[in-house]
Amino acid sequence: MAGCTDLAYRRIARRFGCELAFCEMVKDRPVVEWNDRTRAMLATADWDHPLGMQLLGRDPGLLAEAARRLEGLGADVIDLNLGCPVNKVVKDQCGSALLKEPDQIARIFEKLVPAVKVPVTMKMRTGFDAGDDGRFLEIARIADRSGVAAITAHGRTRTQLYSGLSNHEAIRKVKEAVTIPVIGNGDIRTGDDARRMVEATGCDGVMLARGALGNPWLYRGAQAALTGGEIPAPPTIEDRAAILGEHFGYLRELYGDRMACLRVRRVVSWYVVAVVGGSDMRVRAFKVESPADVESIIADFAKSQPALTGKEALPVEAEEAA
Repeated sequence: MAGCTDLAYRRIARRFGCELAFCEMVKDRPVVEWNDRTRAMLATADWDHPLGMQLLGRDPGLLAEAARRLEGLGADVIDLNLGCPVNKVVKDQCGSALLKEPDQIARIFEKLVPAVKVPVTMKMRTGFDAGDDGRFLEIARIADRSGVAAITAHGRTRTQLYSGLSNHEAIRKVKEAVTIPVIGNGDIRTGDDARRMVEATGCDGVMLARGALGNPWLYRGAQAALTGGEIPAPPTIEDRAAILGEHFGYLRELYGDRMACLRVRRVVSWYVVAVVGGSDMRVRAFKVESPADVESIIADFAKSQPALTGKEALPVEAEEAA
């Protein structure tokens, strides 16, 4: 998820049971040119494995060279993004725009898969638009024939963006079309959602994305639901405030106080959902200038009460999640 899954986020996610984490997606050319911003996005650590690194692009040779660079950085999996729906990516004919070009995808995998020794996977949406069944299933089969190790299928088309519900039937069609593992993605916000995804689609696992923002307990809940274990109790508000404080601490370690205060503005909005005063805390978060400002918000969050109805109870979603 662009702008979300940095090293601080992954440290929290792994502590709560995330088995395979991904960096933010990166564009092929900046990887090859070793752009400073891209290098920062790929920051990792010895404990940060298994780790997937996701590439965005459309040029087969450039993607292959970028994949080799990422493998050299320690990537355990190289993932090709065929799902990002944002306009600037689609205008570059990358991400979900490639779902209109099965032949180009075949050319990409012809170069990309043999370029590295680690597994190559693919993240896709179930078509660019409604009625795209034949094409997205053809792409799934191309990936299977090309030596791709697994497919993650998000159950929406590009034109849907994040509206509507994840289409379990479309994910099931992907699973039936290929012999490689298929990972289901979309609208998994509880352990029961994960279980329903697997039961409805036959998929081999689930990918958690927006539902885990500010809710790392989801990893434990999904794992319990899929293995028949006891579903853990939901976190208290005090629990959530404590993990927000831990998250901010990791941001300070990674970026220093000034940059951490900028980055935490968005992170606060993930955690302070469904509490009285949550909207006010989000407004305050976007004005923080010092660690003391953040600590004041966290203290107020810890003392807040649940909001049962109204806007305060609505989940906050990542606008740039891919």
